[in-house]
Amino acid sequence: MNNNKDTIEWINIERKGMKYIVNVEPKVAKNKTEEPPYCNIISLKDSMVTRILTSKGTEVVETNDSVKKGDILISGDIKFNEEAKKQVCASGKVYGRTWYTVNISIPRNYEKITKLNKKRYNLSVSFNNKHYRLFKSRLKEYKTESKNLVNILGFQLNIDKDIEVKTDIKEYTDKELEKNIQKQITAKMKTTLNGESKIITQKVLKKDINNSKIDMEVFIVAEEEIGTISTEPINEENNKE
Repeated sequence: MNNNKDTIEWINIERKGMKYIVNVEPKVAKNKTEEPPYCNIISLKDSMVTRILTSKGTEVVETNDSVKKGDILISGDIKFNEEAKKQVCASGKVYGRTWYTVNISIPRNYEKITKLNKKRYNLSVSFNNKHYRLFKSRLKEYKTESKNLVNILGFQLNIDKDIEVKTDIKEYTDKELEKNIQKQITAKMKTTLNGESKIITQKVLKKDINNSKIDMEVFIVAEEEIGTISTEPINEENNKE
């Protein structure tokens, strides 16, 4: 408790037989953020607007409008007959269609390891993250499964089971390649897009194939939230331009 006053509200430790049951109640953060009196929702990047969900403020753009980074999407000015009557802090979500180009590289082949019937047993000692085998394995290619027998003062005595294996180099099928390509694209875009975003379409722009790998350049069209709050004064005439 003394070392975690900011994160733990209450702790209780109960002993039941040979076990200790620890109940911890974390502190709930009570960070109240004051809303600024005036703000706009502006675009984070060049995009084409796909959806607008306005909670407060005046929509400046419409669906299918092209916007540039910094353009006002939802204004904090409440107008009547083109005259500003009130100012608020605009809130809402604006989604847009964005474009990316990603480069990926995938291997054409993979190792397929097959376990065979031959097994050999060995003894080994582990100490200070080092592993010493007592006897040399008589199998040419094998995988080892270890089981700890004795652990004394940091020394571990293990019994190793060496299982003979055969390694073959296999070429990915078209379906497996497509799956690997999609997996890489998703992983790369995950660092760029937020949780509510999605990839709409993708198209291969360039594809180079050699003996060991495939290099690709892929064009991505995505839908993502493009709006962010800005309290900076913005000239709406420039925004329209």
